[in-house]
Amino acid sequence: MSPYEATPVDVVTALAGSQQRHEILNGWLAHRAALRALGIDAGFQWLDGSFVEDKDPQDLDIVTFFRRPAMATTRVLLMELARNNPIVFSRAAIKHAFRLDAMFVDMDATPEAVVDSTRYWLGLFSHRRLDSMWKGMLKVSLEDNGDDAIASGFLAAVTLGPTPVSAP
Repeated sequence: MSPYEATPVDVVTALAGSQQRHEILNGWLAHRAALRALGIDAGFQWLDGSFVEDKDPQDLDIVTFFRRPAMATTRVLLMELARNNPIVFSRAAIKHAFRLDAMFVDMDATPEAVVDSTRYWLGLFSHRRLDSMWKGMLKVSLEDNGDDAIASGFLAAVTLGPTPVSAP
């Protein structure tokens, strides 16, 4: 059942087939590192959009379900953290810096708010826009940054484009 569980390594090995996808994945991994640098290291992300389909993507759609970090245990402190770190939390800044269309769900909000947000994003992401056909999305944990390091290493090692031809 969607969302399908995957690791960062699964994502990059399956979906880094073009230079554009390669760049988007590097942005995704960099954004995950920025979240962790602020203490957001518990939760998961849903990945969706044209990036997880057989299309030429411009970005990667993500919803980050997270637990509040120790420095932002209240809603007011969380809003202050977001305001002070727009490159990590502002949808427009994230799109520009990382090529992600990023949304967030605070899993420490009220149960009603978490359910409403989850229902909204699941409804939006589980069907194709044009024909309402069911589709899948990926679920990737935030909790193991070792997987992100391996995925980054894979991206760094992969050369995209034509293979050079050696002279006879």
